[in-house]
Amino acid sequence: MSTRALSNNGRGLFGVRRFLQRNARLNELLPIVIFTLGLLAVVAANYLMALTDSAFLVAGGVIGAFVALWIVLRPQMGLYILTVFTYMNLSDVLEVSFGIPKINQPLIALILVSVLANRIVLKRKPLVFRGVEATMVVYGIVATMSVLFAVANQSAALDRLIDWLKDFAILIIMVQLCDEEQSFRTVLWALVLSAAFIASLSWYHTFTGDTANDFFGLAKSGVHQIVGELDDVRVTGPLDDPNFYAQILLMVFPLAAYRMLTGTTHAARLIGALCTVLIVGAAIFTYSRGGFLALVVVLGLLVLDRRYNLLRTAFIGAALIAILLPILPSGYVERIVTIGGALPANSAGQTEASFRGRSSEMIIAMQMFSENPILGVGKRNYQALYVEYSSMLGLDPRLEDRQAHSLYLELAAEMGMLGLLSFGGILLALFLSTARARRQFRALDRPDLAAWTASLQLGIVSYLITSIFLHADYARYMWIMFALAASASVLAQAMSDRRRALLRERYQSALQSASREEKDL
Repeated sequence: MSTRALSNNGRGLFGVRRFLQRNARLNELLPIVIFTLGLLAVVAANYLMALTDSAFLVAGGVIGAFVALWIVLRPQMGLYILTVFTYMNLSDVLEVSFGIPKINQPLIALILVSVLANRIVLKRKPLVFRGVEATMVVYGIVATMSVLFAVANQSAALDRLIDWLKDFAILIIMVQLCDEEQSFRTVLWALVLSAAFIASLSWYHTFTGDTANDFFGLAKSGVHQIVGELDDVRVTGPLDDPNFYAQILLMVFPLAAYRMLTGTTHAARLIGALCTVLIVGAAIFTYSRGGFLALVVVLGLLVLDRRYNLLRTAFIGAALIAILLPILPSGYVERIVTIGGALPANSAGQTEASFRGRSSEMIIAMQMFSENPILGVGKRNYQALYVEYSSMLGLDPRLEDRQAHSLYLELAAEMGMLGLLSFGGILLALFLSTARARRQFRALDRPDLAAWTASLQLGIVSYLITSIFLHADYARYMWIMFALAASASVLAQAMSDRRRALLRERYQSALQSASREEKDL
C-alpha cells in the first residue's frame, strides 16, 4: 500500500488507523504488552496494599483497571466477560459479599464504547442494525411512553426503563462482535460453562447438605414450600428464587444438549453431556413446576428437530424415567402432580396458598389491562398498585406488594396492547431471522452452526414457557438469549456475504485468465 493510500485511510481520530497499519506487528505483540502491564499492576498493587488498610479495594481497583485496558484492546474479551458476569449475577454477588458497588453499568458502557470505536474507527465497518434490532427499538419507545404516562410511580418506571437500556446495549454489543465465527462460538460456550458451573455448586448443596456455604453468593439455597405442608431446601443459585433459577438454567439446557448430540469432536460431546446432566439436575433440585413443563416441551421439540425415531425415543425416555424415579428428590413427584391444580377447572387445587395468590395476581393484571388497554399502568407500576386492587378483589389476604407472576400478563398490565404487540414483533423477527440463518448455514455446509442456532431457538422457547408463570424480575437473561439469537442471523449473513464475494472474485479472476489466454492465441 502506498504512502498516499495510508494517509487517506488514516484520516480521523488523530491518525489512529494509520498508526496501526504502519505497525502491523502491534497486534501480534498485544499478548506480551498485556502480560507486562499485568506484571506491573501486580507490583503496584503490592506496594499500595502495604500503605493502606483497604488492601482488598486497592487490589480490586488495580485488577479492574487492568481488565478495562484489556477490554479496550480486545473488545471480544469484553463480550465474554460481560456474558459470564451477567449470567452468574456477579455484579450483585460482589456488592453483597464484598461491598463493591455494582459495576454492570460502567462495564457495559466501557465495552460498548470499545466495540463501537473498534468497528467504526479501526475496521471501518458499518454498524449492524436490521429489522430485529428495529423491533427492539420500537419496544423501547413503547416502554418510554408507558413511563411518561405511568399511573402511579414514575421513578420506579424510569428505573425499569434504564434496565432495558442496559439490556439493549448488551444486544448491540453482541451483534457487532458476533459476525465472526470464533466470537459467536466462544460466547455460547461461555454461557454453557457458566450455567454448568453454578449448577455444580447446587449439586454440592443438595448432596452434602452444606447450605451454609453459599460460595460468596453464587450458590444459595433456602427452605421453600414443596407441596401442602411439606417444606424443604430448594436451590436458588446466584438468584433469590428457585423458580427463576430453574428458568435461567433451562434456557441454557438446549445449548448444552445440542453440544452433546452434535458436537464436532468427542471432547465437545463429552463436555456437552456433563453440562447437560449438571444443568438438568440443578433444575430438578429447584422443584420448579414451570421448569418441568419447559423441560418436557423442549425435549419434545428437540426430538422433532433432530428427527429421531419417535418409538425408539419414547422407549429410551420411559427407561430413563423408570431408572430416575426412585432417586428423585423427596416430594418432587408430588409437587409436579400439583400442576393440574393450576387449571381453572380444578377448583380443589386452588386451595393451595401459592395458587390462590397467583390467581389473585393474574386477575388483577387483567383488570389493570382492561382499565388501561393502550399503554397500561406503566413499567413497574403493577407492584405499586397491587394492594389497592387486591383489597377490592378480596381473594388474596396478603396486604403487600406483589408481582403478576406471568411475563405476558405483566406486559399487558404495565404496557398495554402496544407492549404486547411490540414484544410479539420482537419474537416474530427473531424466529424468522434464526430460521433464515439455519437455512444459510446449511447452504454453507455448516451443520454445526445450524445446530447452535436451533439450540438458541429452543432456549428462547424454554424461557417463554417458564415466563407463563414468572414475571420479568430477571429480564436481562431473556435479552441475552434474544441478543445471541440475533447474533446467529448476523453471523449467517456475514458468512454468506463473504462466500459470495469470494465466488465473485474467483469468477472475475477466471474471466481475466481466459481473456489473457485469448489474447495470447
